[in-house]
Amino acid sequence: MLDYELLLKNSWNVVKENIVTFVVGLLITAIGSILIVTIAPLFYGFTSMAIKGARGEMIEINDVFVGFSKDNFIRSWTFMIIYLVVAGILGEIASILSTIIGILFMFSMPLLVIKEGTGGIEAITESIEIVKTSPVESIVVYVITIVLNMIGALLLGIGLLITAPISTVILAYATFELAE
Repeated sequence: MLDYELLLKNSWNVVKENIVTFVVGLLITAIGSILIVTIAPLFYGFTSMAIKGARGEMIEINDVFVGFSKDNFIRSWTFMIIYLVVAGILGEIASILSTIIGILFMFSMPLLVIKEGTGGIEAITESIEIVKTSPVESIVVYVITIVLNMIGALLLGIGLLITAPISTVILAYATFELAE
């Protein structure tokens, strides 16, 4: 069972120790995502920063660009296309299905980064398995990240510069714990 208090504490400590790197990485990801082709690899890179932080490794701003290597670019876009198609189609049916898909897919990007060589479909499949094995923990982690980011968004969006990195590190830690 996940220790949610420890999950939040550890994630906050990682972000606090690397606040400038995470804020710059998030700004690069957000601004760089204006060009559609850069969305998936930049989110892959930002997730890579969170994974490194959760591992206790040094985080650098250049980490946000690791998604642009040939293999990572293809893997990140495979995942993103599948996610967007599934979320788009099912999201139209009902927003509740979009939430369910968000929960089912939430560990996919961290898994792509953690397990190099894993493809988008394999990461999605493993993410679904994690949720099936630990549904309560998965839902709680999802709610924690959504609430954090809603709080960040309420602070004129500027709060997202803090809450988005914390949420991404939370997902990294939770993936390490639940994917065992």
